Amino acid sequence: MAATAGIVTTADSAGQSAAAARSGPVTRGNIVARIERMPGNAMHIRARLLIGLATFFDGFDVIAIAATLPLLIAQWSLTPAQIGVLIAAPSVGQLVGALLFPGLAERFGRLRSIGWSAGIIGLMSIACGFAPSFEIFLLLRIVQGLGLGGELPVAATYINEVTRAHGRGRFVLLYEVVFPIGLMVSNGVGAWLVPHYGWEVMYFIGGVPLVLFFILKRVIPESPRWLAEKGRLEEADAALRAFEVRAKGPLPPPQNASAYDRMTQHPRRRLRDLVSKAYLGRTIAVWMLWATCGFIQYGLSTWLPTVYKTVYHAPLQLALNLAAGASVLGVVGSLVCAMIVDKVGRKPVINVSFLLCTLSLVLAGVFHAASVYVVATFCALAMGFLASGFITAYVYTPELYPTSVRAMGCGLGGAWLKLAAIFAPTLIAGTIGNGTLNVAFFALAVVPALAAVTVHFFGIETKGQVLEELEV
Repeated sequence: MAATAGIVTTADSAGQSAAAARSGPVTRGNIVARIERMPGNAMHIRARLLIGLATFFDGFDVIAIAATLPLLIAQWSLTPAQIGVLIAAPSVGQLVGALLFPGLAERFGRLRSIGWSAGIIGLMSIACGFAPSFEIFLLLRIVQGLGLGGELPVAATYINEVTRAHGRGRFVLLYEVVFPIGLMVSNGVGAWLVPHYGWEVMYFIGGVPLVLFFILKRVIPESPRWLAEKGRLEEADAALRAFEVRAKGPLPPPQNASAYDRMTQHPRRRLRDLVSKAYLGRTIAVWMLWATCGFIQYGLSTWLPTVYKTVYHAPLQLALNLAAGASVLGVVGSLVCAMIVDKVGRKPVINVSFLLCTLSLVLAGVFHAASVYVVATFCALAMGFLASGFITAYVYTPELYPTSVRAMGCGLGGAWLKLAAIFAPTLIAGTIGNGTLNVAFFALAVVPALAAVTVHFFGIETKGQVLEELEV
């Protein structure tokens, strides 16, 4: 708690008076009420920037293989089977990480888990840049996958927990948009640097998150909701004051603390409750949502430069530029989603985005024999629509589960994404050499359509509701 205390003592006098306005004994309900009265402030921005840095490089590193793969194929004379393994095998590490780090977050705290995962991402990325062979590179990517799989669900959990209900969707998604920005920058930087400086440079750049391992807990406070749920109320109060003292003006007295106390009286949930009668419908929707994102993201986007170069005989620079264009639309789709998700709701954004993604993939299959520009246009549209639904999952999933299992609920969703990522690349791999790429596009198109139906019937709407209100 020394780090948190250090943060608090740097506050200005206006912030100190805001902290004094906490009114009443410190209970779980009081903690929730104080979070709900608190607008975004400088500490929220700091948390969003630093955790956003980890999430940015999660996106950067996970897709770096797309820009470097054409050169790796040439350098190590990789077969289509080896290429498929190189894309899919790191997802095994990500699958383990998606289960491991949320579990650590439930036990040791959100920030420790994020810091550990960021350290692994950065260290293994640097090591990849020095890999002398396909086998060692593959092993390092698998180990890096532990961090890549673990960072996102815990980071999304933390940002959701420190944000009030009003405007939560926009606040969380404006943080989460750094992930597709990381994808876009990875593709853009790859298109610019890889042809001139080699594939290694991408992995040296990807080592930046290692810094967060050393500083994260020192500069932002732990989740007050998690601390309160653990019964560590004094620490929760101190962590929350680290946010309150950054408020621009006096905060109003917390309202309805007793009502929030009643909301927190639900039985403490455990991992098995995610598939209990109370949460099974939500869990089915979450698993299908995340599996779809993994299936399309890894079954399509990581292959795009290679497909453009191998199937359509585009020059390397053009192939990388076209893939970068798809990632730009991913960022655009994510930003549009952030602007509307609190107005129209989580479910409509997910469902409409996925149905439009399906349409784009069908059109890519229909016109697969056209020029590379036509196919790239439909693939870019598909990735843009997918990004809208994908990014919404990061605000929607944490809202569906109580604090005691929120990180694990997100982690299991992420695990389904990684499972899909393991198998999806083989779909494209099997079609590159036999001229049936249209079959792959049609098969991919089915998946988001099924997800839209599942979320519609099994998901619940969560916009504008306090997290504790959504518990059952």
